[in-house]
Amino acid sequence: MPIPSASLATVREPPTPPGLPWVGQLREAWRDPIALFLSAREAFGDVVKFRFGPIDYHLVNDLGAVKHVLVDNAKNYVKSSNYAGLKIMLGEGLLTSEGDFWKRQRRLSQPAFHREHLAGFAITMAGETQRMLDRWSRIEPGTCVDVHAEMMRLTFAIVGQTLLSTDVDDDSSAIGEALDIGLKWTNDYAEALVRLPPWVPTPSNLRYQKARRTLDELVYRIIGERRKQADPGNDLLGMLMRVVGEGEDDRMNDRQLRDELLTLVLAGHETTANLLAFAFHALSTQPYWLRQTQEEIHTVLEGRTPTLADLPRLKITRMVLDETLRLYPPAWTFERQSLAEDVIGGFRLPKGGIVGISPYVLHRDAKLWENPEGFDPMRFSPERSEGRPKFAYLPFGGGPRTCIGNAFAMMEATIILAMVLQHHRLDRDASRPLALDPMVTLRPKHGVYCHLFRRSGSPQVAGNALPSPS
Repeated sequence: MPIPSASLATVREPPTPPGLPWVGQLREAWRDPIALFLSAREAFGDVVKFRFGPIDYHLVNDLGAVKHVLVDNAKNYVKSSNYAGLKIMLGEGLLTSEGDFWKRQRRLSQPAFHREHLAGFAITMAGETQRMLDRWSRIEPGTCVDVHAEMMRLTFAIVGQTLLSTDVDDDSSAIGEALDIGLKWTNDYAEALVRLPPWVPTPSNLRYQKARRTLDELVYRIIGERRKQADPGNDLLGMLMRVVGEGEDDRMNDRQLRDELLTLVLAGHETTANLLAFAFHALSTQPYWLRQTQEEIHTVLEGRTPTLADLPRLKITRMVLDETLRLYPPAWTFERQSLAEDVIGGFRLPKGGIVGISPYVLHRDAKLWENPEGFDPMRFSPERSEGRPKFAYLPFGGGPRTCIGNAFAMMEATIILAMVLQHHRLDRDASRPLALDPMVTLRPKHGVYCHLFRRSGSPQVAGNALPSPS
């Protein structure tokens, strides 16, 4: 939607924090981007312009402007150039592709995430979680474990079974390391003032190339084995292989399958593990909410393994996850780049300007959230959610590019959280405070360490009863 020149002539330039010559605020962004964004919002308002070396970066916290970028004038915006590293790693998957190709891939992928398909995945999610709990039952009580590492291992096993019908436990260490190296490389590539192509044999590039070969060998091997079968199966890979576009020949080729699978492995593995690790951390610091969640799980499940039909009744459990996503959104920031000049929040945005939308910052806006730093799952009750602006809460993005796997992720996280709290108590190791690592995703920098104990019987709820979250 073109902006009349007269309108552009009357708009203001957004405020800019003081910075160094040439590099602007780049040093602060490298050191602590979350602190930079929060302090700039507080000092300069809802649209702030940063100078990151040669890049103009506009942090947008005004909800009308967010809606304008994501929905009203979405055709004027594409993924920013800072996604170039992810595109090199993931190819043309749903996260990085654009235009008509993205629309086609989204259309072909959507049926795989319909509710009737997700129902079967719930059984697999519960089964893999039980395998982990069986392993935990053999650990000496009080042993300190990195819950984040455990959740990474579990969600990768679930992705392997639901996406590929493959037991990837033997590959989990190598794949996990390859994903870590790949994500760090893409983050460094986005932040680099001079971006060397991945074929230049620097130590970092060589590590990345090895990691990518590890990922490609696994994915292409599984695709090749599946191609030999008469029936591609009912997991996500089988569904993606089976779907047909506008013509019988309009199917995904091996490269397209590879790109979508790697994207889904990353999204369905990394982000859900981060969410769960932060949820266990939060509950370990909130004994009242821990007791309330345990009591609900005991009442609803009565010792059973949760099924898809149980999830609507696990209301507090789901609100705990929603509140965790508010405080620690895995996609802590995402970006768009303008194809033409625009006006956002009353300020000028040049052609090629980068717009940063940070759920982490939006979710801590006192104008939108009462006591924004507090942990209060009841803010997601129907009564308190009523009337909340749509774009105030963006854990899965917004607009046409809302995460396709959000229902999958929340079903998985609810099942895992319920089963773990049903059988174990996780006591936080106070000697290891939580530190955030805002890379491509928001993850706990040094893990989440807890002492592991078996539970038995119904939890005793202390304190005043909660109002009904129904």
